[in-house]
Amino acid sequence: MNKKIVSYILPVVLLFITSAIYFAPVFEGKVVQQSDIIHYKGMSKEIVDFKKETGENTFWTSTMFSGMPTYLITTIYKGNLSKKIIDVILKIPRPVSYHLLFLSLFYLMLVLLGVNPWLSLAGALAYGFTSFFFVVFEAGHNSKSLTITYISLLIAGIILAYKNKRLAGALISTLALSWMIAANHLQMTYYAGIMVLIIAIVYFIYAIREKAIIPFLKSSGILAAAAVLAIGMNISTLWPIYEYSKDTIRGKSELTSDLHKKSDGLDRDYILDYSYDVGEALTAFIPRLKGGSMSEPLGEKSQVYDLLAHGQNKQNALRIANNLPLYWGSQPIAGGPFYFGAVLCFLFVFGLFIVQGKDKWWIVATVVVSFALSLGKYFPSLSNLMIDYFPLYNKFRDVKNIIVIQQFAMAFMGALAISKVYKREVSDKIFNKALLYSFAIAGGLALVFAVIPGLAGDFTAASDARLLQAGWPEQLLDALQADRKMVLQKDAFRTFIFVALAAGVLWAFWKKKLKAEYALALWIVLIMADMWPTNKRYLNNDSFVAKRQMNNPYTLSKADEMILQDDALSYRVLNLTVNPFTDASTSYFHKSIGGYHAAKLKRYQELIDFHISPEIQSMSRMLNNGLAPDQVSMLFDSTPALKMLNTKHLIINPNGAPVKDPAPLGNAWFVNNYELVENADAEIDALSEINPADQVVIDQRFEQYVSGKTYQKNGSIELQVSDPNYLKYVFNSNSEQLTIFSEVYYDKGWNAYIDGKEAPYFRVNYVLRAMSVPAGEHIIEFKFEPQSYFLGTKISYASSIVFILLVLAYLGITIKNNGGLLTKPQKHAETTQR
Repeated sequence: MNKKIVSYILPVVLLFITSAIYFAPVFEGKVVQQSDIIHYKGMSKEIVDFKKETGENTFWTSTMFSGMPTYLITTIYKGNLSKKIIDVILKIPRPVSYHLLFLSLFYLMLVLLGVNPWLSLAGALAYGFTSFFFVVFEAGHNSKSLTITYISLLIAGIILAYKNKRLAGALISTLALSWMIAANHLQMTYYAGIMVLIIAIVYFIYAIREKAIIPFLKSSGILAAAAVLAIGMNISTLWPIYEYSKDTIRGKSELTSDLHKKSDGLDRDYILDYSYDVGEALTAFIPRLKGGSMSEPLGEKSQVYDLLAHGQNKQNALRIANNLPLYWGSQPIAGGPFYFGAVLCFLFVFGLFIVQGKDKWWIVATVVVSFALSLGKYFPSLSNLMIDYFPLYNKFRDVKNIIVIQQFAMAFMGALAISKVYKREVSDKIFNKALLYSFAIAGGLALVFAVIPGLAGDFTAASDARLLQAGWPEQLLDALQADRKMVLQKDAFRTFIFVALAAGVLWAFWKKKLKAEYALALWIVLIMADMWPTNKRYLNNDSFVAKRQMNNPYTLSKADEMILQDDALSYRVLNLTVNPFTDASTSYFHKSIGGYHAAKLKRYQELIDFHISPEIQSMSRMLNNGLAPDQVSMLFDSTPALKMLNTKHLIINPNGAPVKDPAPLGNAWFVNNYELVENADAEIDALSEINPADQVVIDQRFEQYVSGKTYQKNGSIELQVSDPNYLKYVFNSNSEQLTIFSEVYYDKGWNAYIDGKEAPYFRVNYVLRAMSVPAGEHIIEFKFEPQSYFLGTKISYASSIVFILLVLAYLGITIKNNGGLLTKPQKHAETTQR
């Protein structure tokens, strides 16, 4: 094999080996125990089981929040044929497959942009071992982890296109963006889009200065076409999600109360809840400046351990010292710091003095913009401006996540700087100045915190008050705060050492006291010595469990077993032993009133806020006061919202019998009376005043379906088939019936049929479906048939075929022009190299 090809492939092999060693337990058949994946198992159980039993995909689940689309849970999107390529790599067990992509695509980007492959290897390790990937993967944010891996390839394509390699750049950008969208974490894709916008603005400014507007416009035009094609390849994903988003908590509410917080997106406080302050941002450089995580292992090196070991069993003292709540920052929850690395941060500062031109300024702009936006509520003027005026910004929460483009830009700057030094493209004067200033800035900052740790704050956390209430004595709390101070000093001094060593290697290489290969080896050693142990605190061998444990994360309780003995075809369960609205365990076994999802239907969330939550509180009070057997009917009848949702079983003790509604309304029923109301406010208010067994509330926009009609209850309706995406009822009555279904209304996919012919249905009681069914014997069917998915799939297939044809055409032209796929080396270039 050609030596040059080997020199490019061998670093990728080394990247794979590095990742495989770090995540070695996966090759023993183990998997990471991820909290969000445990929730996912609960969310997706019905969907997965249905696929196994029928071979069909369902786009609706009935087990969460009384029913919702599956688009953001687990939907198999078809049409994007480019995914076939990435699916081959993803057959490698996670997280090795994800991490290998994270490493290798950054490596590929650098190689495509002309960086030496071995320097690209070092750059890939520096970027690939930033702790963001490890912390979010450990939490179970798999789609987030996968999406950010494609940023490198996207930026490579864009830069190539702007450097007049338009066709290659556009095709690479199309591929990267199509994979990114397919990974289905739109927030991370959106943040990548912000960086692309910054690149375009900087390149445009330079195009004006260099009088190169036409080439800029050509490159921008072909990149715009590439984006359209990538979107087209994923229309089957994007269209249903876009359609659904309007009806979720990210859409605009029809309610007019609490106007100052209402928008067509998430509530402002919810968006900005997870915001960085300046201290949190500095954890990119000093990992435990704010303590690290909610559970840090210090062992016998802890002052808490010393205090407890003198007063109680050393084993118990060690257990506590290995799970210390050291985190004292501003985040509600912290699984670990987003540490970029001392070496990476130093090289970024060094690059500010070494790298020049347009690439320097888009990198600087990206770092500044992403840092400012990550501050969220601590920079309200900017955050409010973005929420109010920047398209789609109000659809996403946890704004600190925008640091993904900050860490990328900083890693890219460091790689460019090292490449320039390696090629000796700067003068001795510039190098010496850059090295001195960067060491003074980075090393000096670390040293200041090592010597004066109090600059970071007072080491107290909001959780300290809860520890006192839990019985922690003041003396133990003082020891905990001393440990927080200790880890800050330790990490700050550690950062200083790594900065000093990295600067020393640079100096030695520049002064020709160290050969290039030795300098490169030392840089890699420094990077891994810095990042490996830090990441191992948050994702290590103890994070892995047997695969069977993750495949069956929930245990059937006695209450669950008793409920499952109910032979009724469909009913709902309310679990009062957990928070019903942050719980996926109930959905694993039953059709739940609650669930766990960040994009539930807005109307259902409003029903929770206005009725279900108050009813649960009322129900809990009655249960706490003791409930006689003859009062059970009163318990359910006093909660009309839960009643109309066919809540048949309450779990009040997992080890005891559930409370069962003796007279549930069932899956469908008839009512005599209806009340027309003028808007959503009136509709949701009226629910507390009706008996759902006899009366419904209808928004006046649906008046046409009941206008002039009177109803008298008689006859029957029975549910015969209850699949996630298909419901079948047998109806029999000698008069027209206003029929209510205890199913969530969603008209962007659910179609109703009477005796095989499509029939209209409408919304009642704020969230339910209803039909006016004519007299006689009928078969009523509801089928979930989202045209956005089926038509979108056809568009995706067509776009994928166009992309494949373009790639083949490009390869054909390249082979014809170069006499092969690889460009032939020029003779004069070979002479120069000699």
